[in-house]
Amino acid sequence: MRRGTLATVGLALLVVTAGCVGTIGPTDEAGAQQSSDAGTVSVAATGQAAAEPDQALVQVAVVASADDAETVRESLAANASRMREALAAAGVGDDAIRTASYSIDQRYVERGGDRVAEGVEGRHAFELTLSDVDAVGAVVDAAVSNGADRVERVELTLSEERRRAVRADALRDAMANARGNADVVAESANLTVTGVHSASTGDLNFEPIRAQALETDDAGPNAGARTSVESGPVTVTAQVDVTYNATG
Repeated sequence: MRRGTLATVGLALLVVTAGCVGTIGPTDEAGAQQSSDAGTVSVAATGQAAAEPDQALVQVAVVASADDAETVRESLAANASRMREALAAAGVGDDAIRTASYSIDQRYVERGGDRVAEGVEGRHAFELTLSDVDAVGAVVDAAVSNGADRVERVELTLSEERRRAVRADALRDAMANARGNADVVAESANLTVTGVHSASTGDLNFEPIRAQALETDDAGPNAGARTSVESGPVTVTAQVDVTYNATG
């Protein structure tokens, strides 16, 4: 992925690719049933398909602490407003921003074996949905330079429309693997597969690419550097159970 365009804070996003890319060969569980002149072969198989992400989910949070709740509330509101203005300037519309969580809580510490109230903490988290995954770095920089104190999640994923297409490809791959399994099993049982008797789908697993939670560091050694996020394919895995007709 290209780097963001707003150079304000340096963040290192450690991306973890969940799932591998490619096709699983016909090595799944398989069983055969037969009679004297006809029978069935039942197999289970998995398949995979992958695509480059076309959507990003970014969660950022504004935090504040003070001696009283009203001061915390005002601080959260001011910083959230400033952040949203900066996001709008970066091309993130209001329809792409939603509140993920909001809290103002009393903070406690242990003193002499007692639990003592000491100030108030507040947090307002926002989830941003971006259709341009190349803009993630610039959006993160805009947010943390204008009120956001934490980048809590960066997830590169597939839009619902793209996810349906990739899921269909994974199912096709699973069915191809199932037929390969069935042919091997039928041959060992002196049967020949003639067609599908019944089929059902099992689990459909979707593995987006995630980055770890981050603390911002305006004064760190990398302050002023641009944020960049490395991309990679998103994998969908499908499972099928198929029973084939077979003749001897």
